[in-house]
Amino acid sequence: MFFDKLRAGTQGTTSKVILGLIIVSFALAGVGSYVNRPVPEVAAVVNGDEINLQSLENAYRNERARLENQLGPQFSQLLGDPQYVEQIRRSVLEQLVEQRLIDQKVQELGLRASDEQVRNAIRSLPEFQQDGVFNNERYLQLLARSGLSAEQLRDSVRQDLSRQMLVNTVLGSSFTLEQEAGWLDRLSRQQRDGEYVRLPLASFIDQVEPSDAEIEAYYQQNPGQFQRPEQVKLNYLMLDASAFSTDDISEQEVRDYYQANQASYTQPEQRRVAHIMVNKGEEAEQKLQDIADRLAAGESFAELAKAESDDVFSGAKGGELEWMTPGTMDSAFDSAAFALARVGDVSGIVESEFGLHLISLLEVRPAVIKPLDEVSADIARRLAQDKAADAFYAREQKLAELAFEFPDSLDMAAQELGLEIVSTDYFSAQDAPAAINHPQLLQEAFGERLREQGGNSDLISLGQNKAAVIHVIDRRPAAVRELAEVREQVRSRVAASQAAQLTLDAAITLQQAWSEGKQAELLAQYQLEPSVLTGVTRDDSELEPGLLNALFAMATPAAAPSLSTVELSNGDQVVIRLDKVTTPEAVSENMEQIRQGQSDLLADREYRSMLESLKAGADIEYRQLPQTDGF
Repeated sequence: MFFDKLRAGTQGTTSKVILGLIIVSFALAGVGSYVNRPVPEVAAVVNGDEINLQSLENAYRNERARLENQLGPQFSQLLGDPQYVEQIRRSVLEQLVEQRLIDQKVQELGLRASDEQVRNAIRSLPEFQQDGVFNNERYLQLLARSGLSAEQLRDSVRQDLSRQMLVNTVLGSSFTLEQEAGWLDRLSRQQRDGEYVRLPLASFIDQVEPSDAEIEAYYQQNPGQFQRPEQVKLNYLMLDASAFSTDDISEQEVRDYYQANQASYTQPEQRRVAHIMVNKGEEAEQKLQDIADRLAAGESFAELAKAESDDVFSGAKGGELEWMTPGTMDSAFDSAAFALARVGDVSGIVESEFGLHLISLLEVRPAVIKPLDEVSADIARRLAQDKAADAFYAREQKLAELAFEFPDSLDMAAQELGLEIVSTDYFSAQDAPAAINHPQLLQEAFGERLREQGGNSDLISLGQNKAAVIHVIDRRPAAVRELAEVREQVRSRVAASQAAQLTLDAAITLQQAWSEGKQAELLAQYQLEPSVLTGVTRDDSELEPGLLNALFAMATPAAAPSLSTVELSNGDQVVIRLDKVTTPEAVSENMEQIRQGQSDLLADREYRSMLESLKAGADIEYRQLPQTDGF
């Protein structure tokens, strides 16, 4: 409801706009788009500034991953709707265009976030935190895995913060007057008294009996309501890896696997190091050499890291990093750290992707091999799964070959593989049997290839180590069902329509009688009793939303009570009499929150207005949308 939004305060529209359109708190899974090389194709041009197709493809994949995570299995069903897919594609491109317009405005105004703002923003990114605290080791590891340098991350975050400065400038100008906020506060706490009478639709159903002529007329006038979608009838063979599972794994097989994969059961050596880093530049190597000389002269590594390291996060702790294992850091850094022989040794100058380093070894944990007894059960499970997968893949390949070589039926494939052919009745894409209700299988069953060529389908992978081949036996094209087939459905709809009209007529009659003070006779006729409304507020949870909204939409009664009729979602009609409206005179402790909420609503409107203004004055050319396989 409207007043719920006003009470949202700082959690309201302004915060959502900033979080939705500013990319400071981005997921590292998507940062590859910052460093991928652009391709020549152009998706859109904004004031002469090109948005390349690669950027669009990256944003598109990220949005797909977000929706898959948010919607789960429902997302696969939505993909069957071409309009839904097209909407996602256009939305992603439009967001990139809006972002580019904001970047151009930021550049025009000369807005730029400070180094301190950038540093604080990076430290606050949840991807770099552990137990709610910034973790420098995690920061360096994730940068290395993403292929993003520290400089690129800083530039990207600076750009995002600069965008936020522009947005905050616009949103920060929104405000609500105290008098207006007070009025909204009092209005939100308004109470209403009265009565209402519900006339159930079900009470009038028994009073109607549609004639044959009425049923025929409704059927002829509404053919679209009785459309039968295209249907198919098919045979199919199903392969399921769970049918090939085996636990028959010998102790010798477990022992052989353990010996052949010793490295998998070894806890690798771990090292804890400290480093002093200098950002790359013309004088970087000389600066780091000077620091190395000071170390050789006896100065403390930790104190020099605090004073001289450009990695301020670790520098504050004397350059100390978290425990590391081989392969987790930049390759040059990793090699140098594990080449140090003794605790206290310091490396020479090491150049990594992030800068130039001196590395000191602080502590070593030697490699540890897990005993066979501890891992034998896991190995047995793995071997059993591998055997089942091998059996499944072999039979999958055989099924694909047989279905292709003998395309007229599934008999030969079933005989050779010992599978049972399953036959379905006619079904549509909306009511497919559960065992084959899979987007890819339905796309094949109702697709053009089998429609035109017939024969067996190709092997269809259903995920989770399941696969199928189908053979369409017959098709029924989409058509209007015969009246005899849907007669009862038509009769029910005609009866419901007639009952709804009777219910509405009765409600109008009751409202008129109530306005004249003559309602008692009608209430007795329908065996109804008014329900009393006392002190009802806008957030009342007992009244149905339709009834509550209608009650608060009614005019304040003057000399006589206000009357209104509303239809509820289930078809019932309700006649409402409003007797009294009570509005508090004093403001509540929620007024400031309501004021902030109203400011948020205004800020959202102003932000949208800014975007529309930028678009109206821009030269925008849309060239193409992303074409992503499997989406």
